Amino acid sequence: MTDIGIIGGGVAGLQAAVFTAKAGENTVVFDSGESLVLNTSNIQNLITHDSIAGQEVIDMGQEKLEQFGGEIKDEEVQELSRGEENLKVETSEETYTFDYVVIASAGKHDYIELDLDYEDGVEGMYMMDQHIKTDDSNKAAERVYAAGLANSWEYQTSTAIGDGAKAAVNLLSEVYGEPYSDQSD
Repeated sequence: MTDIGIIGGGVAGLQAAVFTAKAGENTVVFDSGESLVLNTSNIQNLITHDSIAGQEVIDMGQEKLEQFGGEIKDEEVQELSRGEENLKVETSEETYTFDYVVIASAGKHDYIELDLDYEDGVEGMYMMDQHIKTDDSNKAAERVYAAGLANSWEYQTSTAIGDGAKAAVNLLSEVYGEPYSDQSD
């Protein structure tokens, strides 16, 4: 079993976590409770709903994650660094180690102590000063992926959900050494 840490409990992070937990991997989400989608009361761009509140999307994602055995830690990440063999996530509560990490947190990324490349963000509502550069598979560095506003200016909920899924599928493909496809019920 692979240990996977997801930094950010918004829609991108939860979607990535649902994929990895459903695949049977040990998945932990770090959630500060500040997802931007919580400010949204009327999401209308999801094909499964005419309209849904951001809180409801988060609640459903958390329930689905727990259904597949994933865990949510209500802890804010203070540092992400590379150990000798693993990635280390330090919070005010504890230090954790993971084989892989998905960065799906919006806002500042000053907690990241890894050698990552960044690009300037775009100006506007909900925009960030910088985004983590990734390849086409959302990979930012060895065993590190980024999703949602961490690596894109596209802040629409449906786009963030898809980006979280993309990061998870590519991470799982790397873990298994072949293209990952969710074939379970």
